[in-house]
Amino acid sequence: MIPARAGGAIGVESDSDSFTDFFKHHYPRVIAMLVVHRRFTEVTAQDATAEAMTRLIQHWGKVQAPQAWVRTVASRLACQLAGSQQQVGLPEWELIDQRSAQDLAAAELALAAGTAIGALPRRQREVMTLTLVDMTPSEIAEILGCTPAQASANLAHARRTLRNAMRMDKEA
Repeated sequence: MIPARAGGAIGVESDSDSFTDFFKHHYPRVIAMLVVHRRFTEVTAQDATAEAMTRLIQHWGKVQAPQAWVRTVASRLACQLAGSQQQVGLPEWELIDQRSAQDLAAAELALAAGTAIGALPRRQREVMTLTLVDMTPSEIAEILGCTPAQASANLAHARRTLRNAMRMDKEA
């Protein structure tokens, strides 16, 4: 169904319904992204995601890319809530909604290459993490405060480093 704006046709979703559907679909995925890929605690991820969704509903209909917008805002809020101190290593506890983490196609890759991704330089790790949650170099550049070309270059370096690390693991 196509979301309708004010005065939409009968049988077409209202803004409220389209936001509700968006929330149901993306809320657990944003939490999983923050926990699995960014390594925030589950409580921090839930708080940041809830606040990001609250801010999104205030701008619903004006935001052109709500999925990228809510991920960006949730990531920034999680950094603020955690005092920019992320956990080291993968969480030792199970996620409440394990299916959400599994729904992220990149989660399996990130877990398989977890130590290699963790060993990347900070900027390459950030770019790779955001790429794994389907962000474009332009979106990544906006979040990290760099140019799309710099984001693409960091991504290329990260991919090369990960390929080499995976090759060395297979040879060992």
